[in-house]
Amino acid sequence: MTTATRAKNRAPGPKGAPLLGSLGPWKRNTAEFLLGLQRDYGEIVRMQLGPFTVHQVTEPEAVRRVLVENNGNYVRGPLYEQFRVVMGKGLLTTDGEFWRGHRRAVQPVFLKNAVADIIPNLVQATNEMLEGWERKAAAGEPVDLMTDMLKLTLVTLSRSLFAYDINPSTALLKTIVDDVVEVMFRRGVPSEMLPSWVPTERKRKITRIHRAFDRVVADVRRQYAQTGEGPLIGLMEQAADPETGRPWTAQQIKDELLTVYLAGHETTAVALCWTLLSVAHHPHVQEELDAEIATVLGGAPPDAATAESLTYTKMVVDESLRMHPPIWIFPRAAVEPDELGGYDVDAGDSILLSPLVSHHNPRHWDNPLAFDPYRFTPQAVKERPRMAYLPFGSGPRQCVGNFMALLELRVIVAMINQRFRLSRVPGDSLQYGSPVISLRPVKDVMVTVRARERGTAVPAARPAAHPAGSAAPLSCPHTGS
Repeated sequence: MTTATRAKNRAPGPKGAPLLGSLGPWKRNTAEFLLGLQRDYGEIVRMQLGPFTVHQVTEPEAVRRVLVENNGNYVRGPLYEQFRVVMGKGLLTTDGEFWRGHRRAVQPVFLKNAVADIIPNLVQATNEMLEGWERKAAAGEPVDLMTDMLKLTLVTLSRSLFAYDINPSTALLKTIVDDVVEVMFRRGVPSEMLPSWVPTERKRKITRIHRAFDRVVADVRRQYAQTGEGPLIGLMEQAADPETGRPWTAQQIKDELLTVYLAGHETTAVALCWTLLSVAHHPHVQEELDAEIATVLGGAPPDAATAESLTYTKMVVDESLRMHPPIWIFPRAAVEPDELGGYDVDAGDSILLSPLVSHHNPRHWDNPLAFDPYRFTPQAVKERPRMAYLPFGSGPRQCVGNFMALLELRVIVAMINQRFRLSRVPGDSLQYGSPVISLRPVKDVMVTVRARERGTAVPAARPAAHPAGSAAPLSCPHTGS
Protein backbone atom coordinates (compact mmCIF):
# COMPACT_ATOMS: atom_id res chain seq x y z
CA MET A 1 0.00 0.00 0.00
CA THR A 2 1.44 3.40 -0.96
CA THR A 3 1.74 6.33 1.38
CA ALA A 4 -1.00 8.09 -0.58
CA THR A 5 -3.52 5.25 -0.16
CA ARG A 6 -2.68 3.86 3.28
CA ALA A 7 -5.17 4.33 6.07
CA LYS A 8 -4.47 7.46 8.06
CA ASN A 9 -3.21 7.06 11.60
CA ARG A 10 -5.32 9.43 13.70
CA ALA A 11 -4.27 10.61 17.12
CA PRO A 12 -6.54 9.65 20.04
CA GLY A 13 -8.89 12.16 21.57
CA PRO A 14 -12.35 12.92 22.93
CA LYS A 15 -15.40 12.14 20.80
CA GLY A 16 -17.17 15.38 21.68
CA ALA A 17 -20.74 16.43 21.00
CA PRO A 18 -22.39 16.48 17.54
CA LEU A 19 -21.44 19.64 15.59
CA LEU A 20 -19.88 21.33 18.64
CA GLY A 21 -17.19 18.75 19.39
CA SER A 22 -15.35 19.72 22.58
CA LEU A 23 -16.37 23.38 22.60
CA GLY A 24 -18.32 22.89 25.84
CA PRO A 25 -15.42 21.85 28.11
CA TRP A 26 -13.12 24.25 26.22
CA LYS A 27 -15.32 27.21 27.17
CA ARG A 28 -15.96 26.08 30.75
CA ASN A 29 -12.28 25.97 31.71
CA THR A 30 -9.78 25.90 28.88
CA ALA A 31 -6.71 25.20 31.00
CA GLU A 32 -8.37 22.36 32.89
CA PHE A 33 -9.63 20.86 29.63
CA LEU A 34 -6.23 20.97 27.90
CA LEU A 35 -4.35 19.56 30.89
CA GLY A 36 -6.93 16.78 31.09
CA LEU A 37 -6.41 15.92 27.42
CA GLN A 38 -2.73 15.27 28.03
CA ARG A 39 -3.48 13.23 31.12
CA ASP A 40 -6.16 11.10 29.43
CA TYR A 41 -4.90 10.74 25.85
CA GLY A 42 -1.19 11.54 25.79
CA GLU A 43 1.12 14.09 24.20
CA ILE A 44 -0.65 14.28 20.81
CA VAL A 45 -4.44 14.58 20.95
CA ARG A 46 -6.99 15.08 18.16
CA MET A 47 -10.31 16.83 18.81
CA GLN A 48 -13.04 18.91 17.20
CA LEU A 49 -13.72 22.49 18.26
CA GLY A 50 -16.81 23.32 16.25
CA PRO A 51 -15.76 23.25 12.58
CA PHE A 52 -12.03 23.04 13.39
CA THR A 53 -10.01 19.83 13.64
CA VAL A 54 -7.40 20.57 16.29
CA HIS A 55 -4.32 18.64 17.42
CA GLN A 56 -2.87 19.44 20.84
CA VAL A 57 0.86 18.71 20.59
CA THR A 58 3.17 18.53 23.63
CA GLU A 59 5.57 15.72 22.64
CA PRO A 60 8.94 17.57 22.44
CA GLU A 61 10.09 16.23 19.06
CA ALA A 62 6.69 16.92 17.51
CA VAL A 63 6.75 20.45 18.95
CA ARG A 64 10.21 20.87 17.42
CA ARG A 65 8.91 19.81 14.03
CA VAL A 66 6.12 22.39 14.15
CA LEU A 67 8.24 25.30 15.39
CA VAL A 68 11.66 24.55 13.89
CA GLU A 69 12.16 21.69 11.42
CA ASN A 70 9.03 22.22 9.31
CA ASN A 71 7.99 25.66 10.50
CA GLY A 72 7.21 26.85 6.99
CA ASN A 73 4.28 24.42 6.90
CA TYR A 74 2.67 25.89 10.02
CA VAL A 75 1.23 29.38 9.77
CA ARG A 76 -0.76 31.53 12.18
CA GLY A 77 -4.06 30.27 10.83
CA PRO A 78 -7.71 31.22 11.47
CA LEU A 79 -7.39 31.37 15.28
CA TYR A 80 -5.16 34.45 14.90
CA GLU A 81 -7.50 36.33 12.59
CA GLN A 82 -9.43 37.77 15.53
CA PHE A 83 -6.23 39.47 16.78
CA ARG A 84 -6.20 41.66 13.68
CA VAL A 85 -9.35 43.40 14.90
CA VAL A 86 -7.11 45.43 17.22
CA MET A 87 -3.47 44.84 16.22
CA GLY A 88 -3.87 44.93 12.45
CA LYS A 89 -1.04 43.40 10.41
CA GLY A 90 1.92 43.22 12.78
CA LEU A 91 4.50 40.74 13.98
CA LEU A 92 1.92 38.79 15.94
CA THR A 93 -0.60 38.29 13.14
CA THR A 94 1.34 37.92 9.87
CA ASP A 95 3.39 35.28 8.05
CA GLY A 96 5.74 34.97 5.10
CA GLU A 97 7.94 37.69 3.63
CA PHE A 98 5.88 40.50 5.16
CA TRP A 99 6.53 39.10 8.65
CA ARG A 100 10.22 38.39 7.93
CA GLY A 101 10.82 41.93 6.71
CA HIS A 102 9.19 43.46 9.77
CA ARG A 103 11.01 41.10 12.14
CA ARG A 104 14.38 42.03 10.62
CA ALA A 105 13.55 45.72 10.89
CA VAL A 106 12.83 45.73 14.64
CA GLN A 107 15.17 42.93 15.77
CA PRO A 108 18.25 45.09 16.62
CA VAL A 109 16.75 46.71 19.73
CA PHE A 110 15.74 43.32 21.15
CA LEU A 111 19.12 41.58 20.84
CA LYS A 112 20.64 40.42 24.11
CA ASN A 113 23.54 42.87 24.03
CA ALA A 114 21.14 45.76 23.30
CA VAL A 115 18.46 45.26 25.94
CA ALA A 116 20.82 46.15 28.80
CA ASP A 117 20.29 49.77 27.73
CA ILE A 118 16.82 49.67 29.31
CA ILE A 119 18.17 49.14 32.85
CA PRO A 120 18.31 52.85 33.86
CA ASN A 121 14.69 53.33 32.78
CA LEU A 122 13.74 50.07 34.47
CA VAL A 123 15.36 51.04 37.77
CA GLN A 124 13.83 54.52 37.71
CA ALA A 125 10.31 53.29 36.96
CA THR A 126 10.52 50.57 39.63
CA ASN A 127 11.73 53.05 42.24
CA GLU A 128 8.83 55.37 41.38
CA MET A 129 6.40 52.51 41.97
CA LEU A 130 8.11 51.46 45.20
CA GLU A 131 7.88 54.99 46.61
CA GLY A 132 4.12 54.67 46.24
CA TRP A 133 4.30 51.31 47.98
CA GLU A 134 6.13 52.94 50.90
CA ARG A 135 3.16 55.23 51.42
CA LYS A 136 0.67 52.37 51.16
CA ALA A 137 2.68 50.24 53.56
CA ALA A 138 2.73 53.07 56.10
CA ALA A 139 -1.03 53.55 55.75
CA GLY A 140 -1.80 49.84 55.84
CA GLU A 141 -3.39 49.98 52.38
CA PRO A 142 -3.33 46.95 50.06
CA VAL A 143 -1.78 46.98 46.59
CA ASP A 144 -3.54 45.84 43.42
CA LEU A 145 -0.61 43.76 42.20
CA MET A 146 -1.72 43.07 38.63
CA THR A 147 -2.61 46.70 37.97
CA ASP A 148 0.67 47.98 39.40
CA MET A 149 2.68 45.49 37.33
CA LEU A 150 0.81 46.59 34.20
CA LYS A 151 1.62 50.23 34.96
CA LEU A 152 5.27 49.47 35.62
CA THR A 153 5.88 47.43 32.48
CA LEU A 154 3.94 49.87 30.31
CA VAL A 155 5.97 52.84 31.53
CA THR A 156 9.26 50.96 31.20
CA LEU A 157 8.50 49.78 27.67
CA SER A 158 7.32 53.19 26.51
CA ARG A 159 10.31 55.08 27.91
CA SER A 160 12.86 52.51 26.78
CA LEU A 161 11.70 51.81 23.24
CA PHE A 162 9.92 55.02 22.27
CA ALA A 163 11.39 57.67 24.62
CA TYR A 164 7.77 58.50 25.38
CA ASP A 165 6.58 58.99 28.95
CA ILE A 166 3.10 57.51 28.78
CA ASN A 167 0.74 58.35 31.62
CA PRO A 168 -0.01 55.04 33.37
CA SER A 169 -3.20 56.40 34.91
CA THR A 170 -4.88 56.88 31.52
CA ALA A 171 -7.73 54.65 30.38
CA LEU A 172 -5.24 52.99 28.04
CA LEU A 173 -3.88 50.97 30.93
CA LYS A 174 -6.74 49.02 32.48
CA THR A 175 -10.01 49.66 30.69
CA ILE A 176 -8.57 49.65 27.18
CA VAL A 177 -6.33 46.62 27.71
CA ASP A 178 -9.23 44.70 29.25
CA ASP A 179 -11.43 45.73 26.32
CA VAL A 180 -8.76 44.48 23.91
CA VAL A 181 -8.86 41.03 25.50
CA GLU A 182 -12.63 40.93 25.35
CA VAL A 183 -13.11 41.97 21.72
CA MET A 184 -10.37 39.71 20.36
CA PHE A 185 -12.06 36.62 21.75
CA ARG A 186 -15.55 35.96 20.47
CA ARG A 187 -17.93 34.49 23.04
CA GLY A 188 -20.42 32.94 20.63
CA VAL A 189 -23.23 35.33 21.63
CA PRO A 190 -25.93 36.33 19.10
CA SER A 191 -24.80 39.98 18.90
CA GLU A 192 -21.51 38.85 17.33
CA MET A 193 -23.44 37.45 14.34
CA LEU A 194 -25.12 40.75 13.44
CA PRO A 195 -24.13 42.69 10.27
CA SER A 196 -21.06 44.92 10.54
CA TRP A 197 -23.14 48.11 10.36
CA VAL A 198 -25.08 47.30 13.56
CA PRO A 199 -23.57 49.36 16.44
CA THR A 200 -23.13 46.58 19.04
CA GLU A 201 -21.28 47.10 22.31
CA ARG A 202 -18.35 45.06 20.94
CA LYS A 203 -18.04 47.38 17.93
CA ARG A 204 -18.24 50.45 20.18
CA LYS A 205 -15.38 49.05 22.27
CA ILE A 206 -13.30 48.45 19.16
CA THR A 207 -13.87 52.07 18.14
CA ARG A 208 -12.82 53.32 21.61
CA ILE A 209 -9.67 51.15 21.53
CA HIS A 210 -8.58 52.52 18.17
CA ARG A 211 -9.25 56.12 19.18
CA ALA A 212 -7.15 55.73 22.34
CA PHE A 213 -4.27 54.09 20.50
CA ASP A 214 -4.44 56.56 17.62
CA ARG A 215 -3.69 59.32 20.12
CA VAL A 216 -0.74 57.42 21.60
CA VAL A 217 0.72 56.57 18.18
CA ALA A 218 0.38 60.16 17.03
CA ASP A 219 2.13 61.42 20.18
CA VAL A 220 4.98 58.92 19.83
CA ARG A 221 5.60 59.78 16.19
CA ARG A 222 5.33 63.53 16.82
CA GLN A 223 7.84 63.34 19.67
CA TYR A 224 10.26 61.31 17.55
CA ALA A 225 9.99 63.88 14.75
CA GLN A 226 10.91 66.61 17.25
CA THR A 227 13.68 64.84 19.20
CA GLY A 228 14.92 61.91 17.11
CA GLU A 229 14.87 59.81 20.30
CA GLY A 230 13.46 56.33 20.83
CA PRO A 231 15.37 53.35 19.42
CA LEU A 232 12.40 51.27 18.27
CA ILE A 233 10.29 54.08 16.82
CA GLY A 234 13.47 55.18 15.04
CA LEU A 235 13.84 51.80 13.38
CA MET A 236 10.18 51.84 12.36
CA GLU A 237 10.35 55.34 10.89
CA GLN A 238 13.46 54.40 8.89
CA ALA A 239 12.29 50.92 7.82
CA ALA A 240 11.67 50.11 4.16
CA ASP A 241 9.85 47.31 2.39
CA PRO A 242 12.56 44.85 1.26
CA GLU A 243 10.86 44.27 -2.12
CA THR A 244 9.76 47.78 -3.11
CA GLY A 245 12.22 49.87 -1.12
CA ARG A 246 9.37 52.10 -0.01
CA PRO A 247 9.16 53.34 3.60
CA TRP A 248 6.68 51.71 5.93
CA THR A 249 3.25 53.26 5.65
CA ALA A 250 1.64 55.09 8.54
CA GLN A 251 -0.68 52.09 8.99
CA GLN A 252 2.25 49.65 9.17
CA ILE A 253 3.97 51.77 11.82
CA LYS A 254 0.74 52.01 13.79
CA ASP A 255 0.12 48.26 13.66
CA GLU A 256 3.61 47.42 14.91
CA LEU A 257 3.41 50.06 17.64
CA LEU A 258 0.14 48.57 18.87
CA THR A 259 1.58 45.05 18.76
CA VAL A 260 4.62 46.04 20.83
CA TYR A 261 2.57 48.04 23.34
CA LEU A 262 -0.05 45.34 23.86
CA ALA A 263 2.03 42.18 23.62
CA GLY A 264 5.14 43.70 25.16
CA HIS A 265 3.91 45.00 28.49
CA GLU A 266 0.92 42.80 29.37
CA THR A 267 2.69 39.44 29.24
CA THR A 268 5.66 40.67 31.30
CA ALA A 269 3.26 42.09 33.90
CA VAL A 270 1.50 38.71 34.14
CA ALA A 271 4.83 36.95 34.64
CA LEU A 272 5.80 39.44 37.37
CA CYS A 273 2.52 38.93 39.18
CA TRP A 274 2.87 35.13 39.30
CA THR A 275 6.58 35.27 40.21
CA LEU A 276 6.05 37.62 43.13
CA LEU A 277 3.12 35.56 44.40
CA SER A 278 5.15 32.36 44.11
CA VAL A 279 8.02 33.83 46.12
CA ALA A 280 5.63 35.06 48.81
CA HIS A 281 4.02 31.62 48.97
CA HIS A 282 7.31 29.70 49.44
CA PRO A 283 9.40 30.85 52.45
CA HIS A 284 12.45 28.75 51.53
CA VAL A 285 12.53 30.42 48.10
CA GLN A 286 12.22 33.84 49.75
CA GLU A 287 15.19 33.07 52.02
CA GLU A 288 17.48 32.00 49.19
CA LEU A 289 16.42 34.97 47.10
CA ASP A 290 17.20 37.32 50.01
CA ALA A 291 20.66 35.84 50.39
CA GLU A 292 21.55 36.20 46.72
CA ILE A 293 20.20 39.74 46.43
CA ALA A 294 22.13 40.84 49.53
CA THR A 295 25.34 39.23 48.27
CA VAL A 296 25.15 40.38 44.66
CA LEU A 297 23.56 43.81 45.03
CA GLY A 298 24.53 44.79 48.56
CA GLY A 299 21.70 47.31 48.79
CA ALA A 300 22.43 48.96 45.43
CA PRO A 301 20.09 48.82 42.44
CA PRO A 302 20.95 46.31 39.72
CA ASP A 303 23.09 47.29 36.75
CA ALA A 304 24.07 45.36 33.63
CA ALA A 305 26.77 43.34 35.41
CA THR A 306 24.95 42.53 38.64
CA ALA A 307 21.70 41.67 36.85
CA GLU A 308 23.54 38.88 35.04
CA SER A 309 24.93 37.61 38.36
CA LEU A 310 21.47 37.05 39.87
CA THR A 311 21.54 33.35 38.99
CA TYR A 312 19.10 32.07 41.63
CA THR A 313 16.73 34.95 40.83
CA LYS A 314 16.82 33.78 37.21
CA MET A 315 16.02 30.21 38.33
CA VAL A 316 13.03 31.53 40.29
CA VAL A 317 11.82 33.44 37.23
CA ASP A 318 12.28 30.40 34.99
CA GLU A 319 10.30 28.20 37.37
CA SER A 320 7.52 30.78 37.54
CA LEU A 321 7.43 30.86 33.73
CA ARG A 322 7.15 27.07 33.79
CA MET A 323 4.27 27.05 36.26
CA HIS A 324 2.43 30.06 34.80
CA PRO A 325 3.63 30.82 31.24
CA PRO A 326 1.98 34.14 30.28
CA ILE A 327 1.46 33.09 26.66
CA TRP A 328 0.10 29.65 27.24
CA ILE A 329 -1.36 28.74 23.84
CA PHE A 330 0.32 29.00 20.41
CA PRO A 331 -2.15 28.17 17.60
CA ARG A 332 -0.87 27.14 14.16
CA ALA A 333 -2.48 25.80 10.99
CA ALA A 334 -1.01 23.14 8.69
CA VAL A 335 -0.57 24.27 5.08
CA GLU A 336 0.23 20.78 3.78
CA PRO A 337 -0.32 17.30 5.27
CA ASP A 338 2.31 16.21 7.78
CA GLU A 339 3.07 13.58 10.39
CA LEU A 340 3.60 14.45 14.03
CA GLY A 341 4.72 11.78 16.47
CA GLY A 342 3.52 9.05 14.11
CA TYR A 343 0.04 10.56 13.67
CA ASP A 344 -1.31 12.11 10.48
CA VAL A 345 -2.19 15.79 10.23
CA ASP A 346 -4.27 17.00 7.27
CA ALA A 347 -3.83 20.26 5.41
CA GLY A 348 -5.94 22.89 7.13
CA ASP A 349 -5.89 21.22 10.53
CA SER A 350 -5.15 23.46 13.50
CA ILE A 351 -2.23 22.74 15.80
CA LEU A 352 -2.40 23.81 19.42
CA LEU A 353 0.92 24.14 21.23
CA SER A 354 0.47 24.90 24.93
CA PRO A 355 3.46 25.80 27.10
CA LEU A 356 1.18 25.42 30.14
CA VAL A 357 0.42 21.80 29.24
CA SER A 358 3.99 21.03 28.12
CA HIS A 359 5.35 22.48 31.37
CA HIS A 360 3.10 20.17 33.41
CA ASN A 361 3.96 16.99 31.54
CA PRO A 362 4.96 14.44 34.21
CA ARG A 363 7.13 12.58 31.70
CA HIS A 364 9.58 15.50 31.75
CA TRP A 365 8.84 17.24 35.05
CA ASP A 366 8.87 15.45 38.39
CA ASN A 367 6.00 16.59 40.64
CA PRO A 368 4.99 19.27 38.09
CA LEU A 369 2.59 21.07 40.45
CA ALA A 370 5.38 21.93 42.92
CA PHE A 371 7.34 25.18 42.68
CA ASP A 372 11.04 24.26 42.56
CA PRO A 373 13.63 26.67 41.07
CA TYR A 374 16.27 23.91 41.14
CA ARG A 375 14.70 22.48 38.01
CA PHE A 376 16.75 25.16 36.26
CA THR A 377 20.29 24.41 37.35
CA PRO A 378 22.57 24.12 34.27
CA GLN A 379 22.77 20.35 34.69
CA ALA A 380 19.00 19.92 35.02
CA VAL A 381 18.41 22.04 31.91
CA LYS A 382 20.97 20.01 29.96
CA GLU A 383 19.26 16.71 30.83
CA ARG A 384 15.78 17.83 29.77
CA PRO A 385 14.42 17.82 26.18
CA ARG A 386 14.74 21.32 24.75
CA MET A 387 11.09 21.57 23.71
CA ALA A 388 9.77 20.51 27.12
CA TYR A 389 10.18 24.18 28.14
CA LEU A 390 9.10 26.94 25.77
CA PRO A 391 7.66 30.01 27.55
CA PHE A 392 8.68 32.20 24.59
CA GLY A 393 8.09 29.66 21.83
CA SER A 394 11.02 28.55 19.67
CA GLY A 395 12.36 28.64 16.14
CA PRO A 396 12.17 31.62 13.80
CA ARG A 397 9.02 32.92 15.49
CA GLN A 398 10.36 32.82 19.02
CA CYS A 399 9.17 35.92 20.91
CA VAL A 400 11.24 38.86 19.72
CA GLY A 401 11.20 40.41 23.21
CA ASN A 402 12.32 37.39 25.25
CA PHE A 403 15.68 38.84 26.36
CA MET A 404 14.05 42.12 27.36
CA ALA A 405 11.33 40.35 29.32
CA LEU A 406 13.79 38.13 31.21
CA LEU A 407 15.91 41.16 32.13
CA GLU A 408 12.86 43.06 33.36
CA LEU A 409 11.76 40.11 35.47
CA ARG A 410 15.16 39.66 37.16
CA VAL A 411 15.63 43.35 37.90
CA ILE A 412 12.11 44.07 39.15
CA VAL A 413 11.87 40.92 41.30
CA ALA A 414 15.23 41.77 42.88
CA MET A 415 14.34 45.42 43.56
CA ILE A 416 10.96 44.60 45.08
CA ASN A 417 12.47 41.95 47.36
CA GLN A 418 15.19 44.36 48.47
CA ARG A 419 12.57 46.63 50.01
CA PHE A 420 9.34 44.73 50.64
CA ARG A 421 7.67 41.53 51.75
CA LEU A 422 4.41 40.65 50.03
CA SER A 423 1.48 38.61 51.27
CA ARG A 424 -1.93 38.06 49.71
CA VAL A 425 -4.99 39.65 51.21
CA PRO A 426 -7.21 36.76 52.36
CA GLY A 427 -10.11 36.18 50.04
CA ASP A 428 -10.92 34.32 46.85
CA SER A 429 -8.54 31.61 45.71
CA LEU A 430 -6.37 32.35 42.70
CA GLN A 431 -7.61 30.78 39.49
CA TYR A 432 -6.82 30.89 35.82
CA GLY A 433 -8.18 29.12 32.80
CA SER A 434 -10.23 31.55 30.72
CA PRO A 435 -9.43 31.50 26.99
CA VAL A 436 -7.69 34.86 26.84
CA ILE A 437 -4.37 36.06 25.45
CA SER A 438 -2.34 35.61 28.60
CA LEU A 439 -2.57 33.50 31.75
CA ARG A 440 -3.82 36.30 33.98
CA PRO A 441 -5.48 35.54 37.30
CA VAL A 442 -9.23 35.49 36.82
CA LYS A 443 -9.77 38.11 39.56
CA ASP A 444 -7.83 41.06 40.95
CA VAL A 445 -4.88 40.13 43.16
CA MET A 446 -4.68 42.28 46.28
CA VAL A 447 -1.53 42.07 48.41
CA THR A 448 -0.22 43.74 51.54
CA VAL A 449 3.30 45.14 51.30
CA ARG A 450 5.54 45.34 54.36
CA ALA A 451 8.64 47.49 54.12
CA ARG A 452 11.83 45.73 55.13
CA GLU A 453 13.96 47.41 57.73
CA ARG A 454 17.12 48.71 56.12
CA GLY A 455 20.24 46.94 57.25
CA THR A 456 18.49 43.88 58.68
CA ALA A 457 20.30 40.59 58.60
CA VAL A 458 19.70 38.33 55.64
CA PRO A 459 19.40 34.56 56.11
CA ALA A 460 22.30 32.49 54.87
CA ALA A 461 21.84 30.88 51.49
CA ARG A 462 20.94 27.22 51.36
CA PRO A 463 23.34 24.85 49.65
CA ALA A 464 22.84 24.57 45.91
CA ALA A 465 20.99 21.27 46.09
CA HIS A 466 17.51 20.14 45.20
CA PRO A 467 15.35 21.08 48.23
CA ALA A 468 13.82 18.21 50.11
CA GLY A 469 10.05 18.39 49.90
CA SER A 470 8.03 20.98 48.06
CA ALA A 471 5.28 23.30 49.08
CA ALA A 472 1.81 23.04 47.60
CA PRO A 473 1.32 24.73 44.22
CA LEU A 474 0.27 28.36 44.27
CA SER A 475 -2.54 27.82 41.78
CA CYS A 476 -4.09 24.88 40.06
CA PRO A 477 -6.84 25.24 37.45
CA HIS A 478 -8.45 22.02 38.65
CA THR A 479 -8.98 23.17 42.22
CA GLY A 480 -8.28 26.89 42.26
CA SER A 481 -6.03 26.28 45.27
